[in-house]
Amino acid sequence: MYKIMIIDDNHISVDGICHNIDWYALNAQVTCKAYDGQQALDYLEKNAVDLIISDIEMPQLNGLSLAQKALEINSSIKIILISAFDKFEYAKQAIRLGAFDYIEKPLDYSYLAEIIKNALDMLDKEQKNLEILKNSRPVMVDNFFHQLLQTSSDEARYALSHYADYLQLELNYDYFQAIVVRIQNASEIKESYGIEEYHIRLMSLSDTLKERFRKYFPLVHTLSTFDEIVLLIGSNPSNRKSFYNVSYDLLTELIQLYKNSFFELNIGIGNLVKDLWALSASYSNALKSLEYRFFFPQKNIFTISDTTDTNYSVELYDVSGNEELIRLLCKNDISGIDNWILSFSEDLIKNYKSKQFIFLRIYQLLGHLIKFLYDMGINIDDMEKDIVKTYQRLDSFSTSTEIFQWLSGLCHTISDKITRSNQSHQEHVCTETIDYIRQHYQENTLCLNEIADNVNISPAHLSALFKKHRQQNISDVISDIRIEAACNLLKNTNLSLKEISFKVGYSNQYYFSSCFKKKTGKTPSSYR
Repeated sequence: MYKIMIIDDNHISVDGICHNIDWYALNAQVTCKAYDGQQALDYLEKNAVDLIISDIEMPQLNGLSLAQKALEINSSIKIILISAFDKFEYAKQAIRLGAFDYIEKPLDYSYLAEIIKNALDMLDKEQKNLEILKNSRPVMVDNFFHQLLQTSSDEARYALSHYADYLQLELNYDYFQAIVVRIQNASEIKESYGIEEYHIRLMSLSDTLKERFRKYFPLVHTLSTFDEIVLLIGSNPSNRKSFYNVSYDLLTELIQLYKNSFFELNIGIGNLVKDLWALSASYSNALKSLEYRFFFPQKNIFTISDTTDTNYSVELYDVSGNEELIRLLCKNDISGIDNWILSFSEDLIKNYKSKQFIFLRIYQLLGHLIKFLYDMGINIDDMEKDIVKTYQRLDSFSTSTEIFQWLSGLCHTISDKITRSNQSHQEHVCTETIDYIRQHYQENTLCLNEIADNVNISPAHLSALFKKHRQQNISDVISDIRIEAACNLLKNTNLSLKEISFKVGYSNQYYFSSCFKKKTGKTPSSYR
């Protein structure tokens, strides 16, 4: 039952509110009657109250000041302020201070009862939402770490530190590390056993990770995606080496445990970081290390340091230039692609006189491109077969020119695949857009933002894409479909013009008539 406090220096006013409101129907009871602001404040400091009904003009402490102090004590408390003075400034001040509502004397008790009900309904919703929020803590913790891994250290510290405090996360450790456990055969398992069985076993794998690591690390948190588990750990070891060795040994044991089992595991180990907010760097490092599986299929655990030979140049693994090639591929800039490959080949030949180095660098590049195509959802089965076949006959290339010509042809194929995929996707978006409009044209609230949200792209992008592919504005399509529907109703029904305008999505009959004439050259009446 909700607890109500009534405050007014006029005893008659207090009694009037007490006796003229059906508190039982509101599931509430008056637990405190006060006759000045200070008396009310003294009570609030020791007792819980859900709703305050207070006069503004009172001795010692007025209603506005009381409201401010009451909200400092309990920010969720609802406050209704009353005054005999017909001054709008009071209403503005009340709302600005956080009061729920404002009412003037003389009181209309039925209206006051309605306001009280609304306030209690709002309080009920907030309490339910608070309970939901408390129950969703595990989800919020997951979201916290997901965001942490996707955000640079400075930005993460600024944006997420308050959430760490709110969620009461213990994160004061000397070292942190991100580890990516990838299910290499995820697709095959899902196809053979079904998605439900796959995820049940993935959850079991996550539980195993947590059980084993919690014996040695106070911070252990896992994040699961469809095809991998991200393990985040932290502790206060005696030194960096002991931290790393323990985590590496545990992962080695995990590989052995699952060696002949359901999952084929590959693990990327991130570098150690001393700052929680730098975990994104460790995560990126773990992901990058996994890229080298392409070159070392016999291995299961990867780090940047042990996937490269000590004689290899660090520059060999600099992938910054790959992003430029991807940009050219996406633009289908054939001339730009050929120039990039020419520059790439000249640089490799200039700096590396070993076929081994050159081949490895090319396959590192291809691994980057393949991952990009996978992420785009483009089928590359045919291309992978070509790459594997080429890998098996590397020695058949007698000159560097031959292999770079092969690489150039492969990039042309990739660019063509990306172009066709984009065109197909864009056409699909346009079709989805028209289908959605046809399904919802009757709604007068239909707009670009709603349609864009349905097809999962930004309004500006959708507008530009649609105009490019269909040579129409989306607003014109909406109008065309509505007028088409109106024509049908005019010819085949006896509905009034007002009814027809509403049925086809116009809230104003006269605006409908104007649009109809603009599209058809006739008024609705003459068309009928």
